[in-house]
Amino acid sequence: MVDRLQDMRLFRLVVQTGSLSTAGRQMGLSPAAMSGRLKAMEEFYGLRLLKRNTRSLSPTAEGQLLFENALKILEEVDALDSIIKNGQSDLLGTIGLTCPTDLGRQWISQMVDAFISENPHVSIRLFFTDRILDFVESGSDIAIRFGDLPDSSLIARSLGVDRQILCCSAQYLEQHGAPLSPEDLHHHNCLVQLRADFALDRWKFMNKGVSTTIQVKGNRLANDGFTLRQWAVQGLGIIWKSGWEVAEDIQAKRLVPLLEEYQCPTTGFHLLTEGGKKLPLRVKSFVDFAVHYFKNLDTPSRYLLPPP
Repeated sequence: MVDRLQDMRLFRLVVQTGSLSTAGRQMGLSPAAMSGRLKAMEEFYGLRLLKRNTRSLSPTAEGQLLFENALKILEEVDALDSIIKNGQSDLLGTIGLTCPTDLGRQWISQMVDAFISENPHVSIRLFFTDRILDFVESGSDIAIRFGDLPDSSLIARSLGVDRQILCCSAQYLEQHGAPLSPEDLHHHNCLVQLRADFALDRWKFMNKGVSTTIQVKGNRLANDGFTLRQWAVQGLGIIWKSGWEVAEDIQAKRLVPLLEEYQCPTTGFHLLTEGGKKLPLRVKSFVDFAVHYFKNLDTPSRYLLPPP
């Protein structure tokens, strides 16, 4: 078993450095010894683990699978070693977390700070993106997302609810006036979110049981929610955005809500983990912490909940 763990450490370092000789120097092994160890590993598995050329090497599909799982196994082993050697009872290791950009900058980064202050031996690898990534692609343990759940294999914990809010700056209102109905948006500059190169330009509204969908347009589109919000604050257009992401701007009067008599769609706000496997203690603890954190968060909730 010790040899298998040593082989995993060796293989992890080879993939991370992209070089047998560099990995060998760090492990104190000669190039010949490194080649011999790698050959023995490939004979054990009965297939190639690395693709080599004159300048570099990279893992095969099977090698990539070994590398990804070796990272997790070695992290758990190192955490156990630390507990036994040092008497540590604290949480240890790294948590991979992905979330929308604007939400991450405003709320999630603060939650991460709070969690690490209570668990100083945990590292958080925080990845902001407005794309919906799968767990393998992003290398994450946890994803925080708005909207419906696309994959039934994921385990969801509710962090609350979210609704879209139409808003702009007071400066924009002074220059262009306020839309009095969703149809008036055809005559306004709307700031549009991009997702996977598709424009989310069909904005939905409900009034007295009647649903209206408006296809909007404008001179600024972005796949980054933070950028869209900053454009709106600068008076460059109207946005249709998550209440979590504009609530503080509205409270601080940097943005003004529009068409408040109309109801915008309400969606879930979830923390997701992969199903079918036991979560490491640090990940489970973070999930519980996040649920409690958002439940007790002091927010301007009138902009997060559907109107009565």
